[in-house]
Amino acid sequence: MKLRDAFWTPQQPFASIRSWTIPRLLRLLHSSLMSSLRISTSGFYNIQPYLEGPKGGALCVLWHDHTLVPLHLFRERGIATMMSRSRAGQMQAAFWRLHGWSTIWGSTKKKEGIAALRETLRCIDNGGVVGFTPDGPKGPRREVHGGVVYLASKSGAPVVPVATAASDFWQLTTWDRYLIPKPFARVHMHMGEPISIPDKLSREETEEWLLKVKYAIDDAEQKAIQALERHAR
Repeated sequence: MKLRDAFWTPQQPFASIRSWTIPRLLRLLHSSLMSSLRISTSGFYNIQPYLEGPKGGALCVLWHDHTLVPLHLFRERGIATMMSRSRAGQMQAAFWRLHGWSTIWGSTKKKEGIAALRETLRCIDNGGVVGFTPDGPKGPRREVHGGVVYLASKSGAPVVPVATAASDFWQLTTWDRYLIPKPFARVHMHMGEPISIPDKLSREETEEWLLKVKYAIDDAEQKAIQALERHAR
């Protein structure tokens, strides 16, 4: 038996020691970091009606490298997010569930991917908010995949772009260059105006909307950076 099998049983990953302890250790570290940051927000009114009122479902979109702060600020809101069934994905899902997020299991395999999209549509149709990283789970970095446009077009749900900026941070050497604010940094999260994507798009129209979603997320990031600059004056 390999040593890792003592901590991770492939058949029952969430019954293992490793899958129970590591998410909780990560939560402790994450909570400690978040409590040290000086966090401000703008544009919350763009997402608030979908979180707190009977306005219907919405897609909250952000780049894969910007999830750390929204994970904290949107905790216990009942937001769903798509996760991979890989070992790393299951551990990540356990970590996010500790913050009150629910899981929609996704996959790069066609059949399982279609099932995940259908479950996401059901969640939105029932008035739920789904957090979506359109360049995840493996990139390319900051390129929007077709799933977010398909979901928004099919469901009629608005797309709300979200981005964060930090005055001081680390960036990992992972494919997404994951952003981790340094302790005591100033952080700002901006939520942009909702985007409505029409139904029955042609291939050319879909490509146009992919670019529009990308520009909206990038614009939200620029507004977050500008907010930090104003605070620094």
